[in-house]
Amino acid sequence: MASVTLALKIAAVVIVALVLIVAALRFRKLRRDETREIAKPLERRLVAPPPSPYAPSKGFRLLDAAGEPLIRPPVERPRLDPERRYVFNDSPLSDEEFAPSRVRHNNDWFLSRSSHRSTGSIVTRRVGVAILTILIVAALVAYYSSHHSKAIPKGSATFTTTTLATTAATTTTTVAVFPPSFVATSTSGEDAIYSVPASKYRVMVTGSLGATWVVYNMGPSNTLEWQGTVTRGRNELLTMTGNSRITIGSPSNATVSVDGRPVTFPTPRPSTLILVFNAAGASPTS
Repeated sequence: MASVTLALKIAAVVIVALVLIVAALRFRKLRRDETREIAKPLERRLVAPPPSPYAPSKGFRLLDAAGEPLIRPPVERPRLDPERRYVFNDSPLSDEEFAPSRVRHNNDWFLSRSSHRSTGSIVTRRVGVAILTILIVAALVAYYSSHHSKAIPKGSATFTTTTLATTAATTTTTVAVFPPSFVATSTSGEDAIYSVPASKYRVMVTGSLGATWVVYNMGPSNTLEWQGTVTRGRNELLTMTGNSRITIGSPSNATVSVDGRPVTFPTPRPSTLILVFNAAGASPTS
């Protein structure tokens, strides 16, 4: 416990030190940027000149020797020589062509370029973040292990083995064995009663020879689960729990199976057949 407490204190000290270092570096960068902004030279082209103290002149005209106004020759627009080959390209082709472009950059450009972070500073920052993350994770793991670890009581292995053996025996004895086919144990009017050796089973109604109306009811209150028409070649599959009642409107057109085992209809078949399935462990339905 003392070692865990010492590790937590060391981790806390390291975290505080890293936070202070990051804050100091950030403050230093802000002060440096502020100093550069103050020492930045003034752009003279952005400063408006003061107004002239003299009144503007009324203008003048050019006259020739005879006193007549001088006619100016028309100004012609410059045109490219069609006999000369021009190359328009932004990227220089050689060092000689690139050398004059260096003159275009002033001191501000070089200062802005020099203020970019170097690769070494970026790598150092990432390493620091990774170390901080590892320390935090290690401190959390140590805290969790120290507060949630419990001693294993004696005899637990024997208890676990006994429980597993009992569970396996129970599972082995409760495995449901379905018969190859289901035959009615008794009939009463439109009802045909069947016994299902499981509490949970799947009932599928197939429209083998034509369409049939089907109603699924389940439970002691005969809760409606599904009702509708099963057309020819289609089927409807539902998982039932406990006792259930399957009402078939046209039993001559339908076939029924429970977990893949066919259900044998009683003879003669009534116009409306109600299949009553009594599940294992549930109270039988009369």
